[in-house]
Amino acid sequence: MVPMDRVMTSTALPLPLLGSLLFTLMGPIAIMPLFATVTAGADDRLARQIALRAYLVSLATLAVAVFVGAGAMAGVGTSKSSLIIAAGLILMLTALRNILSSTATFKAHQPGPPTVALGLMPIAIPGIVTPVGVAVLIIFVSYFPALADKLAIMGVVAAILTLNLGAMLVARWFMTNVGAAPLLVLGAVFGVLQAAMGVEMLISGLTLSAS
Repeated sequence: MVPMDRVMTSTALPLPLLGSLLFTLMGPIAIMPLFATVTAGADDRLARQIALRAYLVSLATLAVAVFVGAGAMAGVGTSKSSLIIAAGLILMLTALRNILSSTATFKAHQPGPPTVALGLMPIAIPGIVTPVGVAVLIIFVSYFPALADKLAIMGVVAAILTLNLGAMLVARWFMTNVGAAPLLVLGAVFGVLQAAMGVEMLISGLTLSAS
């Protein structure tokens, strides 16, 4: 990973880096077992409705983060270096918790039969829209605030969420016929990558703060 302080001094928006970060932080690998678990009692029609609700809620929430979040952070006097440090801490601690956790599957606590409301919680929030994912978006928008850049960032967001929608639509078939093993292996690999990204962001934030 290229240090964030070096990336953010570039004049061009680093869309490939943003895409890789968002895929790691809120991509389909984690959402598939979550979706299959919480929709286990739903019929196919309801499962599709839940997937679409999760997609739309996630898209709207992340659009708010892109078009409003950076301005709100600037309004309270939050520096760019502190945002990078905070995102790095959250990313590193989240990754370490997932790597060291002995619980490999998501445990759903449903008080009743599944409904479309599951598309909001827990699937869209916090399943897809994670705190560190939002933090990364706010960091990028803080450094690239032009409307064209915001629209490009939303394009990347929409692409990742479309991948998630496709993953949710096949999640129950995948978990039944293939199983969780490939996702667990990929999750472990991406967990280590997330931890490394967190360390890089911490170093970058501290470097930027000291400069």
